[in-house]
Amino acid sequence: MIGYITEVALAIPFVGGLAALALNGRGKAAMWASAISLLIPLIIVPVAVLAYGSYYSPSIAMPGLGYFQLVLDGLNWPVALGIAVVTFLISIYSWPYMNVRFEELGRKSWGLYYFLYTYFSAGMLGIVLSNNFILFYIFLELSLITSFLLIALYGYGNRQRISFIYLIWTHLGGFMFLIGGFIYGFVLHTFNFIPVPPGISSLGYLIGPVVLLITLGLLIKMAVFGVHVWLPYAHAEAPTPVSALLSPAMIGIGGYAIIRIDYFLFRGLLLSYRPLLIALSVVTIIYGGLMALKENDFKRLLAYSSVAQMGYMLMGIATLTPLGIVGAILQFFAHAVGKSILFSSSGVLIAKNNNLRDINKMGGLAKSMPYTSALALLGFMDISGLPPTFGFFSKLFILIAVGEVLVGMGWGGIALLAFVLIGFGLTPAYSFVAMKRIFFGPQKLKAVEGDLMMLVPMAIIAAIMLIAFAFPGLLFNPLSAYVKQLVVMMV
Repeated sequence: MIGYITEVALAIPFVGGLAALALNGRGKAAMWASAISLLIPLIIVPVAVLAYGSYYSPSIAMPGLGYFQLVLDGLNWPVALGIAVVTFLISIYSWPYMNVRFEELGRKSWGLYYFLYTYFSAGMLGIVLSNNFILFYIFLELSLITSFLLIALYGYGNRQRISFIYLIWTHLGGFMFLIGGFIYGFVLHTFNFIPVPPGISSLGYLIGPVVLLITLGLLIKMAVFGVHVWLPYAHAEAPTPVSALLSPAMIGIGGYAIIRIDYFLFRGLLLSYRPLLIALSVVTIIYGGLMALKENDFKRLLAYSSVAQMGYMLMGIATLTPLGIVGAILQFFAHAVGKSILFSSSGVLIAKNNNLRDINKMGGLAKSMPYTSALALLGFMDISGLPPTFGFFSKLFILIAVGEVLVGMGWGGIALLAFVLIGFGLTPAYSFVAMKRIFFGPQKLKAVEGDLMMLVPMAIIAAIMLIAFAFPGLLFNPLSAYVKQLVVMMV
């Protein structure tokens, strides 16, 4: 069993999803089948990292494809942990929320919902643990198809149209990524990107198209400015528990993959595009922040906020420095926990208060929703990078890294740095404007507080976020050591 730790972490959720499907008529039993199966990765991931540092599963040779292997190391462990925390706790939160949603839809399908939810969660974890383009894409397809069905079956508004917009855009990104991976694999005779295969230089003149296709595909997944148009629709109209996975975790995997593949395989080529990537990240942060600032729909505000948060992750990546890379990975974890709390807060308003989403109708809700308002405050503080939330560290590292790079570029870089600071200021601006409009000021209505099965998972996520702030070395030390080691090897 010790030799198959990561396989167990993935296999149990797949079994749990099937068990939930079989328990279709017994809603709570289906929920516990899903939740308990998703608890296993949450236990295994930190235990494996603490015990082994880096863990490589037994490999399966695939002629012509290289070999398939699941990898858990210092680079992807904060990402895997963020996914495990959110998917497990939101599976429990889903029960009271989807009870209301099923009543609105006039049908109950607990088994199918938790089957899709659990396979979506397992697919995201599988992406992060993959060492091979083909294995990566298999798990990517699993996560895309299951999330598409969750939106189409249980979403809001014109959910069929919105789910197809989501499917087309995300598959466009996945297709571009796959084509780049195929060129890479056919030339190098392996599709492995962990460990870095020898002979990368043999790509020759194809290295440019490979990097371009992979990067553009992953930028679509991240929903950066220009290829972001699908995100506000999909994330705002998905059932809120699914939004709590899509927005914090799913889109950030694109940023992780850029680091894992582009940074460690093609850093030299990316250096020439560094100013462009930094500029794109600044535009993404400012655009997402401005759109969130003017938005009156709470869920759409959070969706645009996710665009801005991906701008921060891209900024850390674009510095192409070890500190920036560390900040970008930590940004994934900070965004995963903080934004899941915020989407869950919006879900309390929707499920318990007659689909309340319009911020103009809110105000003073803290009086009748003290627990939700306190948790939402922590979520807004986290995405703003304020202590004592973990987002403080990710934003600090990214700001220091980009500041060092831009100052080194002369006056043009210093001018761009001014826009970076504007972008960093927009996040607390829209966060606390929204906080004031929703939870403070004159009370416009008496809202109903969430029940324990909604509030307790949110509170546990918040507690994990605060513990991570108090003990940042748990995430930072393995990550920093891994990045430094690989940078030395690249040099």
